[in-house]
Amino acid sequence: MFFGPVDSQLTGNNPKVSISLVTFNHEKFIAQAIESILLQEVDFSYEIIIGEDFSSDKTREIVIEYQKQYPDKIRLILPEENLGCYGQKIFVQTLQACRGEYIAILDGDDYWTSPYKLQQQVYFLDNHPECAICFHDVTTVFEDKSRTSRRYNDFEPPAFSSIENILKSNFIPTCSTMYRRGLFDEFPEWYCDTVCGDWVLHILNARHGKIGYINQSLAVYRVHSNGLFSSMKKNQQLKEAIKCYKLLNEYLDFEYNYIIKSEEIYRSLSCLSIYQEEGNLIKQKQYINKVIKNLFRYPLITCTAIFKFIKRSTINRIVAVRWLIKKQKLKLLTHGYSSH
Repeated sequence: MFFGPVDSQLTGNNPKVSISLVTFNHEKFIAQAIESILLQEVDFSYEIIIGEDFSSDKTREIVIEYQKQYPDKIRLILPEENLGCYGQKIFVQTLQACRGEYIAILDGDDYWTSPYKLQQQVYFLDNHPECAICFHDVTTVFEDKSRTSRRYNDFEPPAFSSIENILKSNFIPTCSTMYRRGLFDEFPEWYCDTVCGDWVLHILNARHGKIGYINQSLAVYRVHSNGLFSSMKKNQQLKEAIKCYKLLNEYLDFEYNYIIKSEEIYRSLSCLSIYQEEGNLIKQKQYINKVIKNLFRYPLITCTAIFKFIKRSTINRIVAVRWLIKKQKLKLLTHGYSSH
């Protein structure tokens, strides 16, 4: 069910930017997400398309109330049942309803922190016609306070990257994304069967241009117990990525087979490592067989993946040891002060 103005100031005069906001059971967060959009200071027109996927809490009532307050800015997509498919169906419907030259994405449990976020990204894309996508840094916040806030990526993304880079890992936070609308015709048939929908979207867009990066934190990515991907166990996340790689490789006619197979094997090794730590012998055997099969079929690619896995594992161990030493020093210092 579509809810919002059909004939308005936007009809026949499409906005510069459409903001796609998908939400489900975000009663605690959705108001902050919407307010962070409404606080944007821009010199162009924009619309907000909210896809509310039949929440069981008060999310729908909240977005309807906002639409009534801002009828010329907000349009709602309100299905009469939950569309499921990891939220990808409502995501696609929301994107397809967008009419702007550029599309910015925000999930209902995240929010923007700078009132100039949209203006900066529009300026960037207007001045970089070679770019299909523009993104920025964000701050990752852990809702349960189990960890301190941190930057989204463990590394500094380059100013400009390509499809080869985004195929290796998804370094683009969803809430930081802005891209040119209409770069591809249709989503793959299998799109709604994958959890990694935002990553696939970036890859589809990156086939048509570069990826530009703004080195500023302009949003917050919230990690909480009800998050679709962040709430998954690490091995489940890896399995979803492997599944996605297999689908992408065929869809892209194996044009990037070396990169995709290497990353797929790398994630299989990561799964194997997790099952070794858990002592799950059955799963260990399963993933050892997978690696051996790939070694015979793709010897160079598999060796590359193994080398990469060993390198990253070593770096992670060094980082972990340094963190433990730092933590111990802080504990000793705190104890020393409390003694005095």
